[in-house]
Amino acid sequence: MAAEFQALTVLLLLVIVKFCQLAVYPYLRPALPKIYYGLAYPVSILLLTLISWYLGLLQLPVQLALIPFAVLFGFAIWKKQISFSEIKSNAVFDVIFLAGFVLLLAVRFAYPGIIPSGEKFMDAAFLGSIMNNPVVTPADPWLGGAPLTVYYYLGHWMCGVLGILAFGSNTVVFNLMLPLVFGLAAVSAYSVGACLFDRRRAWIPTLVLLIPNIALFVRLALGEGITTAFWNSTRVIGSVPSETINEYPLFSFIFGDPHAHVLGCFNQLLFICLLTVLLVKWREIPVYGKYLLAVLLSLSLGTMPAMNAWDVLVYAPLYLAAAGVAVFLMVRDREGISLHDILPLVLVPFLSILSYAPYLLSMFSSGVSSIDGIGIVSSPSALPLFLGVWGILLFIVFLDCMKTLKKYWWLVIIPIVLFFFGYGTAGVCLFLLLLLLLKKDKHVDTFFAAAGCILLILMEIFYLNDYMGDPYERMNTVFKIGFVCWFILGSSAFMMIGRWIRGRFAGVSRKRFLTAAGIVYLAVIVVLTGCALGFSNGNGGTLDGAAWMSSEHPSDALGIAWLKEHAAPSDVVAEAAGTSYQYSSRISALTGLTTPLGWAGHEMMWRPDNGTISEVSADLKEMYENPARTVSLMDKHNVKYLFVGEVEQANYQVSLPDEGLLMVFSTPGCAIYQRV
Repeated sequence: MAAEFQALTVLLLLVIVKFCQLAVYPYLRPALPKIYYGLAYPVSILLLTLISWYLGLLQLPVQLALIPFAVLFGFAIWKKQISFSEIKSNAVFDVIFLAGFVLLLAVRFAYPGIIPSGEKFMDAAFLGSIMNNPVVTPADPWLGGAPLTVYYYLGHWMCGVLGILAFGSNTVVFNLMLPLVFGLAAVSAYSVGACLFDRRRAWIPTLVLLIPNIALFVRLALGEGITTAFWNSTRVIGSVPSETINEYPLFSFIFGDPHAHVLGCFNQLLFICLLTVLLVKWREIPVYGKYLLAVLLSLSLGTMPAMNAWDVLVYAPLYLAAAGVAVFLMVRDREGISLHDILPLVLVPFLSILSYAPYLLSMFSSGVSSIDGIGIVSSPSALPLFLGVWGILLFIVFLDCMKTLKKYWWLVIIPIVLFFFGYGTAGVCLFLLLLLLLKKDKHVDTFFAAAGCILLILMEIFYLNDYMGDPYERMNTVFKIGFVCWFILGSSAFMMIGRWIRGRFAGVSRKRFLTAAGIVYLAVIVVLTGCALGFSNGNGGTLDGAAWMSSEHPSDALGIAWLKEHAAPSDVVAEAAGTSYQYSSRISALTGLTTPLGWAGHEMMWRPDNGTISEVSADLKEMYENPARTVSLMDKHNVKYLFVGEVEQANYQVSLPDEGLLMVFSTPGCAIYQRV
């Protein structure tokens, strides 16, 4: 795909994001002192997502979602609420967003391939399906267009709509998903710092996106290559390979799979920032601003079930705790509490449910749930391995509690005793939790650190029972809840560091500070891009995620190019039933076109009726191998095109009828037939 087209897509995407941010920021001033301009980036994208989702629900063009932003922008201009001087004074937020975006853009340019590794094929298929036909509920391209009620797809919807507005190709937009999310996450994390510190310390919370775990350094010290060390650093806790997954943001962004848990991370940091405002500024915010902050909290919290459902399991209780603390502080300080101090906080749970109520109804009515109760962990994590994942963040929290430890030194007996009962990891976290609660000088970071310790304790005692089964029953709990915990505990740790170094940069001139920041930023780009090149196997140098196929699977690449040019978005293409994590279902993955059955293993995990999936798999085999039934089975599954490439030839003894099919594309190793 032409470099000029890729560059134009990037530029248009950035223009749309900036336009939405400019349209929203004037209206956030009452609720978000100091940080309204920066948080307008993630808030405006969540609003665009919400509006476009309801347009899709009503079967209306998603392009109409820009109209409300145009109205808001025009009204702000008319009221003179947007000024160049204000934009200039807040330009640091623009720089942070662009720095995050460009950093991940360079990483994706080095490692762009939509390859079977991880679940890139799955995420690309969802993105392509949404871009082909942006309606709610989107079609599952891997089961004949069945409703995608079995998966939290809103992050893919968000990026797909932006891709449509930017006139992008799905295989290019795929590689803009993570740069967008990283930029939004960076400006959200920076806003946490800007809310608490001066601008020279505001950048510190953004380190939560860049810090690795101790296991990575250990693996590198043992002589492992960078790609192997990165991978193994996310498979630390457990007695067998991949018993659990302990991904952290730096790995996830380099690895490049725009999975739901990664797409939702900017919203996590936005919510943490909003909770910080609630805990620190609630008494100072005017009445209108309190209701506005409640709406923003509701929007962020309400987005979570459809973007990454695991997030809301943590952040809903965390909000209740933060709201309770805010009320307690007002009561403790004997301030007069009015209805307007309490009512906005009470409204948040209800408004969050209402924000995507039709989605929640469709999810519950589908009858599909991957969680079936709570189990007790029989083999808690070994302490050295646990510290290999969480050691850096826990050590920072420990340092912040040193003064308290001097007074309550006898608490060290807790982890020692629990270690002998097999719960040493929970004992360490309980020890830190008690120190945090006993601190005399509590800060907002104390709240988040305590929440992180509680999460780690719970993960060492309980797990959410899903479809994984023994010995992998803890995998998703440690993976998904642990990923959430990284942001909560990590944000608190870097808030603590920001508090420690107050005044340390006062003697550094602005020029030297910016020069040092620029050098560090360039060094980070070089290092992370080098890591990404290690994953790419020489297939970098583009933003087109399908470019690698031209050299490794040239016949399939030509067939896919033909389909993207000639097939209608609603056409169904038959290809071999897919095997998870293998080079299969690649046509639907890279075009977004519907196929009767994609990765069968994934569909079996999502759908309770495995008999249907087995039936479709059998029908595909007959479609390719039994000429007498090919046409009738194509009609049964509404198939317009039959793709015969290397995967089909390897999986089936292909034998097709002479009538009812027209060969519309042919190249050595690949042919496409159309039902006539």
